Amino acid sequence: MTWEQIQRVDTDNVCPTTRRLYTRASLIAFVGNLVLLIAKGIAARVSGSSAVYADAANSASDLIYSLVMGLGLWLSLRPPDTTHPHGHRRIESLVSLVIGIAMALAGVEAARTGFRTWQQGEHPTVTIWPIITLLGAALVKGWMYLALRSIGRKTSSPALLASARDNLSDTVSSAAALVGLLGSLAVRVLDPLAAFLVTAWIFRGAWQVLSEGMNQLIGGGASPEIHRAVVQAALAVPGVLDTDRVVIEHSGPRVYVDIHIQMRNQSTLEEVHRASHAVREAVQELPEVDHVFVHVEPWEPKDEEDPQESTATHE
Repeated sequence: MTWEQIQRVDTDNVCPTTRRLYTRASLIAFVGNLVLLIAKGIAARVSGSSAVYADAANSASDLIYSLVMGLGLWLSLRPPDTTHPHGHRRIESLVSLVIGIAMALAGVEAARTGFRTWQQGEHPTVTIWPIITLLGAALVKGWMYLALRSIGRKTSSPALLASARDNLSDTVSSAAALVGLLGSLAVRVLDPLAAFLVTAWIFRGAWQVLSEGMNQLIGGGASPEIHRAVVQAALAVPGVLDTDRVVIEHSGPRVYVDIHIQMRNQSTLEEVHRASHAVREAVQELPEVDHVFVHVEPWEPKDEEDPQESTATHE
């Protein structure tokens, strides 16, 4: 076999449905955040409320990251090439970090606005426009949260799940801003306090998004549930008696699996070849798995146990 005939690039395993869902999610995020930014900006200008301004600043960061998210999702779906032989899915985890950073910056701006209002003693102007805007924003963000969470779960996309979490934070932020605005009619200090509450909630969501994205980029381990699913899928293949080693780590949003299976010493090379390919295909069918490396070893009985009993202990 010549160098030109050797396969050096993995096969593209992104289905057309995923591409369609990513496009829909990107449009939902961009259009929704653009409309909300315009509405909240007007409401903040009319009312002079620090809580409403903090919420508008949050929507501005949301609009920026939605553009980055759309670009990142498009890049992550590009097929494998010689420069990235396993594909570009790690870009999704990088997008998650961008979303987390944007959330954190919005939290900083919200805190600054609340502190400035606290010091200056400004009193917000309560009119019907900011009230309707904040109520509508909470409803829209709640719908965006459900829509993006649904798409994120269907595609196992960390970027979309991070975006959904941010939309949930925005729902709480808008509700808190509305409470602060209305409460300031009775107690002035409630408006900056609401801004600080928005800040705390934003920082909480940002930390969750950043920690998960970083864990995926630095090769963090998989959950016990994924480990069990991988072992069960391998042991279901005829001829596989046991698993000797299973190492699973994140490579972006999905995981790489390095698994050692055991077969009878008398197995032919053809049987070993067939079983190893069957294990790889079975494990790669799991939605969390991107690629599988299979090693075959001779079965070594432990305390003369029956191989079928050994297999049953993993089920």
